[in-house]
Parts: sequence; structure tokens; C-alpha cells
Amino acid sequence: MALSLLSSEMPPQPDYSLKVGLVVDSPELLSGITGAIAEAGATQVFEFPAAAVPFEIANAVEREKPDVLFAELSRASKPAAEWMTYVRRGEETPFVVAVHEVAEPSEMISALRAGASEFLCLPVRPSIFEALDRIGARLESRRTATVEPGRISGILSPKGGCGATSVACYLSAALQLAAPSKKILVADLDYQSPGAHNVFRVGPVPDSGRRNAGDALEAVRRLSSNSWREFVTTIAPGVELLTSPADGISYLTEGGLPEQWRIESLFRFIRRQYTWVLADLGRHLNPANWTVIQNIDDLYIVTAPDVLALYQTRSVLQTLSNRGFEKSRIRIILNRNLSSPQDFWVESIQQMFEMSVFGIIPNDESALEKLSRDRFEFPADTPFGRAIVKIAARIVRPGGSPGSAGKAA
Repeated sequence: MALSLLSSEMPPQPDYSLKVGLVVDSPELLSGITGAIAEAGATQVFEFPAAAVPFEIANAVEREKPDVLFAELSRASKPAAEWMTYVRRGEETPFVVAVHEVAEPSEMISALRAGASEFLCLPVRPSIFEALDRIGARLESRRTATVEPGRISGILSPKGGCGATSVACYLSAALQLAAPSKKILVADLDYQSPGAHNVFRVGPVPDSGRRNAGDALEAVRRLSSNSWREFVTTIAPGVELLTSPADGISYLTEGGLPEQWRIESLFRFIRRQYTWVLADLGRHLNPANWTVIQNIDDLYIVTAPDVLALYQTRSVLQTLSNRGFEKSRIRIILNRNLSSPQDFWVESIQQMFEMSVFGIIPNDESALEKLSRDRFEFPADTPFGRAIVKIAARIVRPGGSPGSAGKAA
């Protein structure tokens, strides 16, 4: 009996979930800011005139604990630096956005020297949204600083046809079943032949309107847990998909590769959002997925019991070794294993690669062919499903004997 994991998808909404305080006199500034923060989904918690007594503003800050304070410092009752010290009382928050009707360099320099995080002038749009993006990302980084980072695993196929994408997708569902309180992301980073959206039965990015991995890399400086909803598709409670770029990417380097700092920044962000990240890296090693492999915790090579796949697997292992990728971080998964002679294949592969096989998945095409074409299902009560569940259990509870993989499957 297949277990349905389809979840209805809600359209993304702008939502910064920020608490905002206003200390502004100028009617045009006040009107522009209040309208923008309401549109962004932020909550206004108090409003004071710019010349209000700093003691009253400080008490409101302590009571309401706003994340952001829009302040017209040029009209404050004290010099900017003194006002900031008094109102924030030595705390790092709230972030202060200094506002002024025109972009006067002297006012900007004074505000930033006093400790303001941003400077905003008329017209407030779209600059205010960009400022909220940056502040939201900084708040998110602070809030998750103590969160244990998630684990990023690459899923690589030595050649086409080994089923690595299917393994990554169904393994995410098995991980969620094994640990229902955890969050799992499948990141389709296969630029050559992306297929995770097909396995998950979701439409291509251009049809769905959903943004993709390329968009996330381009906006990486402004990512927050709220804005992240624009980039991922919910497959099931706790399981999300980041689809592969559908078209060319504007931020690529001259060599056609994503800039390394963008990948590093994106991975730092998603580590804070998910317990496990399964990154589908496509087939064989290439310059594009090598930039990703340098930032992952471990690598699962999904191979198959045929001569070409095993030859290519050996080539991948040799290349990884030559580039200094530790063998201890590599896991071999034998997919589409023949029902007989199973032990022969497993023993031969382990001898050939001088490493244990982490998991074995039987050749069970009939089970996958019977699944719905309209929604994603996990075939729990099939040989394929049970093998995936066993692999997930080894990931959730590491430390089992690698040598038992052949018997377990």
C-alpha cells in the first residue's frame, strides 16, 4: 500500500514577521513607511514624533522589543550618537533605519557613524523592501546561531540511468517518516538533466511560478526563513524541494560556474533551516558539481550492477581521492540490484572499491510503475520502499555495522 505524501501548495506571500517602531515626523516619510511595512506583513508596535523624549522611546523599545526602528534622527531631541545610545541602552537591537526626506551625504554619514544599520530617503520604495530583506537576513542569522547545523549530503550518479535522482527523492520521504519532527530539503543541483520535479510530480518551475536554485543563489545575501518560502515547493510536511534552474543563470562566472561564495552562503543558510539536505548533483564529476562537493558533509554514490556503471564509479572514486576528498565521507549505494546473485555483486563491489556498500536497493521497477502519476507516493510496502527505509534508518541512527548492509537489504 503506497503512502501518499502530497501536500497542497500555497502561493508565497510577502511576510517579514518583523516588529517595527516608528519615530518619524515627516508626513510623506511616515505615510510611505507605514504603507510599505503593512504590505510587507510587518507589525507596527508603536509610533512617536521624532522630537519625543528619548526616555519614553527607550521604555517603549524595552516593552515592545521591536526588531526595527525607523527614526528621523535629524529631528531628534539629541545628537544622533547620543540618541542611539540612550534608546537602545547598549543592546544590538533594534536595528535602526535612519530616514530623511532627501539623500544628504552629511545626514547619511552622521546616521551611520551613530550606529544606524540603514539609511532611507524619499521615495521609500523599493529601497525599504531591500533594507527589510537585509535586516531580516541578519536577524535570522542571529536567531539560528545556536541551532545545531543540518547535514548536507550529495547524491551523485556515475552515469545516467542509475536512479540517483529517484533515490534522493524517495530517501527524503523515508527520512521524514523515520524522524517526523525534522525538516528535509531535496536540492536539485543537476544542471544537465534535472529530474526531481518529475519524481515528486510537481510542474517545472516556469509553469509553477516557483523560483529555483538559480534564483536562490542570486538572492543569497537577502535570504531569510520567510523569504525562503518563495524558493521551495512543499512536497509533504517536513519535506521540501528546491528545483534546478530551468534556464541560463546571470550570476555565473566567465567559466560558466556559480560563484563559490554564493554556494557557500546558500549552504550556510540551508544548514540552519533543515536537519538533512539531499543535494542531487547529477551524473559523474564535472566542474559545476565539484564546486558543490567542496561544501558537503558526505557523498552518496548511487551505482548499478552493470560493467559501465561500476567502471565509472571507480573513475569517480579515483578522481575524488586525487582531489583530497576523504574516503570516509563516501557511501556507496547499489541500486537496481539483481535478485540473484545478490551476494556476488555486493562482495565483488566491496573488493573492487575497497569499501563497504552502505545500502542495497533491489530492482523493483514494477512497484514504481504502479505509483500514481498525479501525486507523489512513497511505496512503503514494496521491496524498493523497505530498502529505502533501511538506508534512512542508518542515516538517522548512524553507527550500525557497514558490513551488515548486504544482509539488511
